Amino acid sequence: MNKPNFLIIMSDEHSAQYSSVYGHPIIKTPNMDKIAKQGMTFTNNFCNSPLCVPSRASFMTGQYVSNNEIWDNTKSMPSDKITWPYILRKNGYDAVLSGKMHLIGQDNLHGFERNLSYDPHIDEPLPHYSWEEGITKSTQPWNHIEEAGVGTSPMIEADNKIEKESLSFLSDKNRHDNPFALCVGFIAPHFPFKVPEKYFNQYFPDNIVMPDPPKGHLSQLSNHSNRLREMFGLDHEWDEIQIRKSIAAYYGLCTFLDEKIGNLINALKNNNLFDNTIIIYTSDHGDMLGEHGLWRKMSFYDQSVRVPLQILGPKFIMGKIDKPVSNLDLFPTILDAANIDLDQYEYDGQSLIRALKNKDEDYLNDYVISEYFAHGTENPIGMVQKNDWKLIYEHGQIPKIELFNIKNDPNEYYNLSENPQNKKIIKELSDKLINLWGDPEKLRKKIIYDQNSRKIIRKLTGPGTLF
Repeated sequence: MNKPNFLIIMSDEHSAQYSSVYGHPIIKTPNMDKIAKQGMTFTNNFCNSPLCVPSRASFMTGQYVSNNEIWDNTKSMPSDKITWPYILRKNGYDAVLSGKMHLIGQDNLHGFERNLSYDPHIDEPLPHYSWEEGITKSTQPWNHIEEAGVGTSPMIEADNKIEKESLSFLSDKNRHDNPFALCVGFIAPHFPFKVPEKYFNQYFPDNIVMPDPPKGHLSQLSNHSNRLREMFGLDHEWDEIQIRKSIAAYYGLCTFLDEKIGNLINALKNNNLFDNTIIIYTSDHGDMLGEHGLWRKMSFYDQSVRVPLQILGPKFIMGKIDKPVSNLDLFPTILDAANIDLDQYEYDGQSLIRALKNKDEDYLNDYVISEYFAHGTENPIGMVQKNDWKLIYEHGQIPKIELFNIKNDPNEYYNLSENPQNKKIIKELSDKLINLWGDPEKLRKKIIYDQNSRKIIRKLTGPGTLF
């Protein structure tokens, strides 16, 4: 049987709603629109943690963060973790990375044969921290809003190199010799909010949507949201022009990214690879972009946790699927598409192949889980979304529950957790998290032990030590 190739594109910090194919009225993403006209768009796809490293580890292993234990951006993934690129290589594929995957530590390939370009995030390890130390509040406003506007950045330059090396790989005549899986890790639209003029000027100053929360909303934010605002200097009153520049630059980065997606797909066509290649586009998490008084990610609001997922390939049909799915579903989906037996591997996701071939949604889970165990909190936090409801649970906090009816309140402004009529749905969704975690307090202690151990090891083996 002829094995399909894979072109898997993962961007950084791209919220699903910030693209035309997901309904944004302004942002131009014509190449994502083209994918939608030929392939499947999953309208409710979620990252499994709204932070780079744990999200990507779930994508690579098909496991929840609480199971693979890659808690945060300072935790390296053990080399013996089974990943989909490792399995593909074991089954005759050329599995290569081009760009960012943000898997820190000595092994930053984790099954990929090589990185065609480079990952700019693996050379500067972040300082370790412990929940026991509490939250450090910023005394300065977040600098990326202050500096937003026309320009370039090391991230723009990195993405240009990543694109160049990826196009070179696809144009190599040897691509027809063996099946390949090329995973392209672009950094856009991740801050800094700098973008070349031709993209910026499509949106600045007036072609944007400004945050417009209801009066009093910011005073009712959760404990977690308030901590994020304090920790990153987001509780600051910026000049409206700088807000507009930041949003316009992010929009421009989305269009910049979309252009590169189109160039990669055109390369498949130009090199007679398109008809036997499965194309997957997703992102590791989103960006709040000023909504709810927040920027960056690390939140369970929709802008931070819902990300694009589009899949196009031979024998797959065109359409939309509204059932909730998540990026850990891509582990079994990729292996299933390559006709690899899934029974020999441990994973938490579900293969999407039946849905892609027949638009069969009935077998898919009716809920999705995302988790957060990193900086900006002192306790495990989890999200469960099912049908019209989203529950956010923060262990150890009072109140510890947020509940939103996303059908009636798609902007997630009104917390309904105190309504007695909602006790049943709160218990149902909370139980799904508890079934995954077990005792949340034991999980908290386990994470703190891991944090403290890594901090000691860094102190003993870091720069300037004897080891």
